[in-house]
Amino acid sequence: METAYLDDLPVSTVHLRRLFKFAFGVPLQSYVRSRKLSASLENLMFTEKRVLDIAVECGYEHEQAYIRAFKREYGLTPGECRHSGRNIHITPPLHLFPKNDVCGNVVYGPHMVMVPSFHLIGRRHRIEIAEAPTEAPKVAKQFWWNDRHKVPSPVEPHIYYGLTTTPDLSFSWTNYLPSMRVNHLNDIPDGFTGDTFPSSLCVYFRYIGNHHYEEIDEPRAEALYTAIDRLAKEHGGKYELLDSEIFFEKIDTAAYDGQYCQMEWFAPIIVRNN
Repeated sequence: METAYLDDLPVSTVHLRRLFKFAFGVPLQSYVRSRKLSASLENLMFTEKRVLDIAVECGYEHEQAYIRAFKREYGLTPGECRHSGRNIHITPPLHLFPKNDVCGNVVYGPHMVMVPSFHLIGRRHRIEIAEAPTEAPKVAKQFWWNDRHKVPSPVEPHIYYGLTTTPDLSFSWTNYLPSMRVNHLNDIPDGFTGDTFPSSLCVYFRYIGNHHYEEIDEPRAEALYTAIDRLAKEHGGKYELLDSEIFFEKIDTAAYDGQYCQMEWFAPIIVRNN
């Protein structure tokens, strides 16, 4: 089987294609085609090169094959593109294997997103900060296996939320709420707690693991938060990360494709005006 090697980790071509589709939502072959066509635009728009020569430079054996692919991608031929004055969407470079390795898996980010306010119902746990990598995954699984069905009318029955809040920064513990998202907090079952994440400008990180989502264990959790801390510090001059006060993780269990899972991590920020 054809294999690509990266950082001494063998990745089969089949797994590479599958991981790429899972990570970015498009087939690897489609992305490669789009990037080839995007690369051709500079020659097409800023030089007088013949379309045939541009096609050959981009790896097309025949001019007509390039023209057909170009028209499928952009809705017009290369010749029409040169004179249309239309804006053309460029497929950006994507990095399947960023530097942020997490136990052989990857973390993407940070990205900025505005998160609207939403409500959660779950079972709250007080967890010592030093024990969070061990205890948080444990109580998360217990909630998912035993308690999620008791949450009335969840908005997204297949999505898990884990909300961490710190009442006082001097405390050695945090509140952790394994939970489901709901439309309101008017119907909280006995033994459960309701909470609200406020509307916030957040950074988020996306973790992709070559395993089941229930296998996000202590080593993976510790490595994940180490990667997040490192990435956040690299961008520390742009914003202040408020993860010492509140943050949440989100796992779409329906996204698990039998091989790969994903988890998203969100924390509010204050943008610095430098």
